Amino acid sequence: MSIGETLASARERAGLSVDQVSEATRIRQTIISAIEHDDFRLCGGDFYARGHVRSIAQVVGADPAPLIAEFDASHDDAGQRSIEALQSETYAVKRHRGPNWTAAMAAVLVLVLGYGVFQLATRGGDGGGTTPPQSQPQSTVTASHSPRPTATPSSTPTGDGPVAVAPKKGVAVKVALVSGRSWISVRDKSGAQLYQGVLEQGTRKTFSDKKLVRLVLGNAGAVQLTVNGQDLGTPGGSGQVVHLEFGPGDPQAG
Repeated sequence: MSIGETLASARERAGLSVDQVSEATRIRQTIISAIEHDDFRLCGGDFYARGHVRSIAQVVGADPAPLIAEFDASHDDAGQRSIEALQSETYAVKRHRGPNWTAAMAAVLVLVLGYGVFQLATRGGDGGGTTPPQSQPQSTVTASHSPRPTATPSSTPTGDGPVAVAPKKGVAVKVALVSGRSWISVRDKSGAQLYQGVLEQGTRKTFSDKKLVRLVLGNAGAVQLTVNGQDLGTPGGSGQVVHLEFGPGDPQAG
């Protein structure tokens, strides 16, 4: 029997229709029907014809090796087989060595994220009074010496912590996180860094200096301030960045 007759007989013995073979091999029904009639013109060349014969034979349960050998004997010479072998190798190289755009995009993303983390780390530790890494601030408020609370004073958080009582000389500022978290920067009059970092809810810290304490609060609505023993409440709204400074005589009356 010819190649086509062998494949057709094997398909019928397997109880498969041309449509089912087409679905299993992803080869169009018209091409399968043509191959079963030994017409390989629709295959697009001998290289593809061999691939179709092999795929169909595997699905219908026929041995593809003698069918391929018969096809080569009747359709190919050595020169043509060499050309098609070279085409096959070139196609395989293209498939395996083509640019991996997914990996390239992932690498670029890693580099961008790494650069962003480096920038945040550099800004956080350079002591240059940079803007705190918080969510988008609603506004920035700057106060000098005599800040006015913009919200009703919150209740004092529970837990042990130092009390910012009025010192005999200088200024003492107590920072208590009453809700959420906030980035905080604290400097003295000379600009020296006393503290910089993120404080979590329930944390209390007290800072003091003989002349001046400067604060930058990244989320003023989460902070309760006590200056020289006087509770000032929360100095701003949620997500608001506030700049404050206090001296020995603050908070002043009036």
